[in-house]
Amino acid sequence: MRIKLILLSTLLASCSYLSSPVLSPYKMDIRQGNYVTPEMREKLKLGMSKQQVRYVLGTPMVSDAFHGNRWDYIYSLEQRGEVVEKQRLTLYFEGENLVRMDDGRQPGQAAPAIAPQPVAAPPVAATPDVVAVPPPQPVAKADPAADVLKSVQAWSAAWSAKNVRSYLAAYLPDYKPQGIGREAWERQRLERISKPRVIEVELSEVSVSVQDDSHAAVSFTQRYRSDFYRDSTRKTLQLEKVGDAWLIASEQAAK
Repeated sequence: MRIKLILLSTLLASCSYLSSPVLSPYKMDIRQGNYVTPEMREKLKLGMSKQQVRYVLGTPMVSDAFHGNRWDYIYSLEQRGEVVEKQRLTLYFEGENLVRMDDGRQPGQAAPAIAPQPVAAPPVAATPDVVAVPPPQPVAKADPAADVLKSVQAWSAAWSAKNVRSYLAAYLPDYKPQGIGREAWERQRLERISKPRVIEVELSEVSVSVQDDSHAAVSFTQRYRSDFYRDSTRKTLQLEKVGDAWLIASEQAAK
């Protein structure tokens, strides 16, 4: 009888050992979604394009065809049937550029594994650098002699180009030629300038004398050549300034 009791006790102990937790079914770890490491999160910057975000984080597991400007990166780790780690990162785009990031934290929820992006402090107005301002440069004064010479050269150029209108405009409105009236002189100049096929007027040995703000004299040697006539004359023009223009008031020639 004692032997039977011993065998029964041994059998019961063996059954108890077989029903211990050591022989419970094995459950593997289950990872789902996009795992975002702190290093990956650090590389994420506002203003990135969708292509750049995809290069850093990969393609999001959750995609909404009706909200193409929102990407959700969701991750969970399940061990022995219990969720021990969760992550959620939502990105918002405007067009092709990243404009906002949301870690998906709720009140009372433990901080996710993703290191949240620090909130940028409000910009501090920088003290402007003191820039040395160079002293004002003196304004170059107009050279009246150069302006007088330019007017005389324009007069000779209009003559050579047979431009009667510009030629006559180089004289004062009340210009009085010697020994002839103004209208007769204009008709004479029109005929003499229009008739030749070619006119060449060359000025040399030019000398400019500015007498005051509105009076100047120019002396030069004038070489004239046309189809019918040619000569060389020493001439002096008296000019007066009217507005911004220097106009011929009189002319004297000496061969």
